Amino acid sequence: MIFDNRDIILKLNKRRYILILVYVTLMIIFFFSGFFEENQKVILAISISVIYIIYNIISYHINFSYFSFRDDQESLMFRFVSLRPLDNNKKAIKISKRDFAGFKFEKSFFGYKENLILSIKTKKGVANYPPISLSALSQKHKLMLKQSLNQFV
Repeated sequence: MIFDNRDIILKLNKRRYILILVYVTLMIIFFFSGFFEENQKVILAISISVIYIIYNIISYHINFSYFSFRDDQESLMFRFVSLRPLDNNKKAIKISKRDFAGFKFEKSFFGYKENLILSIKTKKGVANYPPISLSALSQKHKLMLKQSLNQFV
């Protein structure tokens, strides 16, 4: 089975760029137009800025990521890249199916943030990989991933 969430990531990136353009446009309108009084300009600019900053903080905390999964003949391959600014290193995890010990889904932040924790068998016992963000994965893909990983536990 092979899948990724490229289409969702494109939508999230479009939304981010549109919000930046709307924010900058509103700031220009507030400060360079004669539609508002000086006090109104400041209050509107601060209000819009606070909303924009809160949206960015929430998006940063949820950590939307590009995610790709592939299960070949002998291994499981996970590729992921965070959409966070300054944290978009390409990462990959390749696990042999015979070393795969299990997995766990973790939800947090009111159910909006979801992580996958993978476990492997080592000589010293079972070890866990760092969490992989699945927040930008559709419910269909999460179900497919869960079904596929259950086959190898």
